[in-house]
Amino acid sequence: MSATRTALLFAGVALLMASCPGRGNHDAHEGHDHSAGGGHDEHAGHDHADSDGHDHEGHDEGEPGIVELPEGSSVETKLAPVERRPFASERLTTGQVDYVQSSVAHVSPRVPGRVHRVMAQLGDEVRAGQAVAELDSIEIGTAKATYVQARTREDLARRTFEREKALHDERISSEREMIEAEAAWQEAHSATETAAQALRLYGLDEVAIRGLGPGAGPAMVRVTAPIAGRIVEHHATVGELVTPETHLMTVGDLSRVWVWIDVPERDVAAVHVDDDVEVTSDAWAVQRFTGKVSYLTPEVDADTRTVRARIEVENTSRRLLPGMFVSVRVTDPHGAGLEGPGSLVVPATAVQRDGAESIAFVALGPRRFERRELRVGRATTEWIEILDGLAEGEQVVVEGAFILKSEAARHQLGGGHSH
Repeated sequence: MSATRTALLFAGVALLMASCPGRGNHDAHEGHDHSAGGGHDEHAGHDHADSDGHDHEGHDEGEPGIVELPEGSSVETKLAPVERRPFASERLTTGQVDYVQSSVAHVSPRVPGRVHRVMAQLGDEVRAGQAVAELDSIEIGTAKATYVQARTREDLARRTFEREKALHDERISSEREMIEAEAAWQEAHSATETAAQALRLYGLDEVAIRGLGPGAGPAMVRVTAPIAGRIVEHHATVGELVTPETHLMTVGDLSRVWVWIDVPERDVAAVHVDDDVEVTSDAWAVQRFTGKVSYLTPEVDADTRTVRARIEVENTSRRLLPGMFVSVRVTDPHGAGLEGPGSLVVPATAVQRDGAESIAFVALGPRRFERRELRVGRATTEWIEILDGLAEGEQVVVEGAFILKSEAARHQLGGGHSH
């Protein structure tokens, strides 16, 4: 074989071997597997080291949401059970004290006159009908004189009739004369009653009217208190000329007062007439005043988007004063949860706020607690309704929950690792 043909033969074999896919890919795959195996060993070693560090270098919080206090911890916790009980919702707000409308009255004279005497002063307690001032009035003098004259004419007409009747009975006078005498007597009696009624309208009572005689005495009239209560305003001055438009005094009965509150439109459905109310004042911090919602205005204020609610409060101590600002707690005894098995509740101190979430800690053991996210419902100052997140009978932390919340937050931020 010539050298040229031999060279061509070797070139063809080399070309054939280079174009064979099986052998080339196999070699490449083996090389890739070997390289990947080496990389896998390194990664496995890394995982092992990380697992070692995780297990042995300070991670001690266990499961997520679990807080475990170390042995000998100074943190003290107090527990209370999740329970079912009748539940009346509450709303806290502020209000302003006002008079009961029918328990405040202005004292004014019924006739013009001059103040002759003042018998009651600012702050005095008075009875209904008690004289608080006395006026010297020309009109009263005239009215008294008119009454005395009318009564005198009536007495004369009565005696005339009695005489004519006796004469008629003895057939000495005619029946016509007797009838005319009787008519005159009835007319005189009507005039007397008209004059007496005028005196009653001026404020004289029956005893004073019947006691009037010839001369009728001084032209005096007493001004009386229309209701029982305390003199809360006083403007009467001896010698002052007054008219029926003059307010000499104001009498207020503070044994009951009104408290007005504004109910936001969104809460209107939760406030009802006869809801129970407790009122407190900064001036009398230790005293609780009780009452009920007595009225809700029938419209929503266009500016404030609120409804005015009127509360009637017992105030026998007279300590709540009109104009005073007070704190108000309205309890709805008609709401859901007061019948049947009741509502699932926990003490209010058991529920903590964590951002936008409501949480509580459930006891799993002496020093082991679980953080639970809650869905809460209605609330009072003492209880919170639980809609989801807790079961009846579980023990929740009611004292020390804030510290547990801090511990849980520290673990979430990596505080449980000591790298």
